[in-house]
Amino acid sequence: MKQVEARDIFAIKTLSYPIGTAQSVFYQENWVDEADNTYYSRIRHLDRTTRKRTTYGADQRHDHAPQLSQDGQTLAFLSQDQAAKTQVFIQATSGGSARQLTHEPAGVDAFFWAAADILYTTHTPVPAAGKLPVPTVITQARYKLNGAGFLPEGLTYSLRRQALGNKSGQALLTSATPIELTAVSPDGTKATYSQSRMPADPNDFSDVATLLDLTTGEETVINQTVLAGSFSGVAFAHDGTQLLVYGTDNHAPNTAQNHLWHYDLTTQTFTDVTAEWDLEINGYVTGDIQQGLSHRVAAYATTDYYLTTGFDHGRFSLYAGGPSEPLAVILGGDRQISDWSLTPDGRGVLFTASTLTTPSQLRYLDLITEEETLLVDPNTAYQRTHTLVTPEHFTFTRDGFALEGWYYRPTTTGKHPVVLDVHGGPQVGYGYTFFHEMQVLASAGYGVIAMNPRGGQGYGEAFQAAVIGHYGQGDYDDLMMGVDQVLALDPTADATHLYVTGGSYGGFMTNWIVTHTDRFKAAATQRSIANWLSFYGTSDIGYYFTPWELTGDWAGDTHDIETLWAFSPLKYVDAVTTPTLVLHSEQDYRCPIGQGEEFYMALRLRGVDTRFVRFPQSNHDLSRTGLPNLRLARLQEILDWFDHHR
Repeated sequence: MKQVEARDIFAIKTLSYPIGTAQSVFYQENWVDEADNTYYSRIRHLDRTTRKRTTYGADQRHDHAPQLSQDGQTLAFLSQDQAAKTQVFIQATSGGSARQLTHEPAGVDAFFWAAADILYTTHTPVPAAGKLPVPTVITQARYKLNGAGFLPEGLTYSLRRQALGNKSGQALLTSATPIELTAVSPDGTKATYSQSRMPADPNDFSDVATLLDLTTGEETVINQTVLAGSFSGVAFAHDGTQLLVYGTDNHAPNTAQNHLWHYDLTTQTFTDVTAEWDLEINGYVTGDIQQGLSHRVAAYATTDYYLTTGFDHGRFSLYAGGPSEPLAVILGGDRQISDWSLTPDGRGVLFTASTLTTPSQLRYLDLITEEETLLVDPNTAYQRTHTLVTPEHFTFTRDGFALEGWYYRPTTTGKHPVVLDVHGGPQVGYGYTFFHEMQVLASAGYGVIAMNPRGGQGYGEAFQAAVIGHYGQGDYDDLMMGVDQVLALDPTADATHLYVTGGSYGGFMTNWIVTHTDRFKAAATQRSIANWLSFYGTSDIGYYFTPWELTGDWAGDTHDIETLWAFSPLKYVDAVTTPTLVLHSEQDYRCPIGQGEEFYMALRLRGVDTRFVRFPQSNHDLSRTGLPNLRLARLQEILDWFDHHR
């Protein structure tokens, strides 16, 4: 059996966007291409009767986000035109060549079928750069975004509708504020879109969900009774009289759970249908393999029976409920339901799933018989030939919270080192999904601790809020006790050879750990926060994330220097003796590279064994979606650093 290596990202495929009927399914296949050093996707079709698989799409490299017309005769999807702009393409499900439908100069942002037409959003093009550089003029508080760079100002956004026989789309709505198209009714007469409610107010974070009558142009605010919240309409009932809405009432910054809401189009009543559940609808399970997901939240199976996703205790599951039925798991288990859709007859669910040792599968659930069927597993050969570790689940109680984690024993035998790997967020969580990085570390002879300290998702709102105003306190103690739990669990774990790493919030915690204890042999801090004072004004989210997390307030300022400095690992850098590797992306706008620079320089000037690794052409998401060769380099740097300090 082979060990798992960093370069195995080129061997693993993931699946997403399953659509179709109980007997035929289209799905998206995603992979990382080593030769081109990039990410590709294509659309595949499976005939469930003959088991024959065929490929659809325009170029079989950039084809993604497939959707079927109501009659099942036409497949629409996104791909690139000759100018590398994203456009809507269509193709007969019976076969034949794909045809480009839209020709928008700036490309298409998102689309839905609207009866027999295509409804989509676009915007005016960003002015092309000239031969000489020009100044960038900024007038907004939220003016940059990780992965996107500086956000252009003065654009016009539009919602357009295009018949399949037309050469261009007709504008239904234009706005100076970005439009997020979120749902279209089955008969194509209504749509929902979301926009920032008060875009000129830098301290307002509400999003209005609007119902648009595509026939009359009439608009209705869906969340009129909860205007301070952030909402998106996500699924119409079959008769178009009911709508499921996803979002939060924003009763607390960054910790108010997202719930599923119901809107009655006839009475215009808006109700939180999951209010009694301490459950994060949708949510985020952290990982590094899944690509190209639809992030579908909910759908109606019948007029009074709906499905929705939820994240609870590491499990990303599919729930079912209705006006007279309490919410219950219908697709659960120790896994991540990564993507899904209902078959048109409402009888079954097509879904993709991942487990701790299975990267991605396409499966079918019959809602009547409750029988589940495996349709496609693109990684059977890889799984058969590689040693994959099934981590041990562990739990303990501390400070009134039930905490849990997963421990990956190494594939080697005998006494071995252990790595504490702290997740980002902190409002995410480890869970039951394939994690390539953990498998690489385990194959390299390290035990790996992946646990969820307070502050993460999946354990209720109080658990998530417990870190607010308490960074580096209860969460730090949770992690340290988690290490102790694993050392007691595994007698072959070497307590004298402990290592720690993590990115983003996990990078902050790594910095905090090395400034508050010397129990770790070496550390690797990634895309971290070291100084909240400088983070406040340089991060794309700094001016609001900082008060949200450190004081629990919606707005703040740098006038409270004592609080910001007290939560900054840089304040305590004199205490560091742990050899610390600093890794940071040069185009990280979330945790700007200055954070890594400050921490590295402080370590270097104090004589701490350190090394600074900068990743060009990379942003905050390097470990998940960065340039593949640099993803490999990042993992190798961490392994080399830990190996050097064994």
